[in-house]
Amino acid sequence: AGPPPAVPAPPPGPARTNRLAIAALVTGLLGLILFAVGFGIAALVQAGRRGEKGKGLAIGGLAASAVWVVVGVVAATVAVGSMFTVKRDEAGQISRSDRVIPSLLRVGDCFTGFSGDIQSSLVTALPCTQPHEGEVAAKLRLPGDIYPGDREVFDQAEDACYGRLVDLQKSRYAEQLQLYTIAPSGTTWRTGDREVLCFMHVEGTGKITTPLAQTMDPNLKLWYELARGDCLGKWNDEAMAQRTLACTERHWMEVYAVHTLKAGPFPGVKTAERRAEAGCDERYERIFRGHRAPDLISSLAPDKDDWTAGVRTAVCLAESEDHPLKKSMLP
Repeated sequence: AGPPPAVPAPPPGPARTNRLAIAALVTGLLGLILFAVGFGIAALVQAGRRGEKGKGLAIGGLAASAVWVVVGVVAATVAVGSMFTVKRDEAGQISRSDRVIPSLLRVGDCFTGFSGDIQSSLVTALPCTQPHEGEVAAKLRLPGDIYPGDREVFDQAEDACYGRLVDLQKSRYAEQLQLYTIAPSGTTWRTGDREVLCFMHVEGTGKITTPLAQTMDPNLKLWYELARGDCLGKWNDEAMAQRTLACTERHWMEVYAVHTLKAGPFPGVKTAERRAEAGCDERYERIFRGHRAPDLISSLAPDKDDWTAGVRTAVCLAESEDHPLKKSMLP
């Protein structure tokens, strides 16, 4: 008789699910991309070698990681893109708040959230009717072909902005306004960039809810805007704009005449002052002859910057020396 038949081997147990595959799926769904990729690759290798289940889970974890990568790229693209765009209405006015690079703002745009570095910080652009503390006040171009150096460009930009924005000295916020500029660098200058942006920022804790152009005080005048019959308090040497008063209010000074200097190249400070004084003296004799004369008289003349800006005005002032007045000094 032959040997007894062999006992059949027990059926194989069910294949185990690879634990790394499970970890890959979980971390992939949670957005832990680096862990998910590591677990997923290890699970595919290990499961194949051991005959374990879980390849689908590992692939699912890798796929979830890929989705997170795409979402991250899209989000980053949107975030970066928003730094270069501002939502505007049909008139070109900002219609909603957006974080943006200051150099991309337009003249008249208002902003908040300024950190003090206009070159590199982001600001929040918003409609000027919302509380804000900054505004793009002007845009201009610098002259010249050869780059004069960082310091000189900065100085030229500041001078040009101050000259363009001198009217803001008549703003109710004039004493709080601080100028910031964005000017060409040596690199951008060589590519033809000469553009300067002039930013005005209200220093301190206060905010405004209107464009700066609507904050002008009608009683403030630059010296060369003064007219015959304007009355003033004591002259404020610290301010470019002087407050005019009704001559029935307490005042110390009054403009008794204004005249225009002869056009031409700037004659120099002393010559301009001498001509202004001579013209005022002539008018003083004519106006006050036979009438009570003021205690003191003086004159104002344009300096070189004023002359370059087209100012040829000379202003003649009468002043009470020891007491304020409540009526005009003019006869």
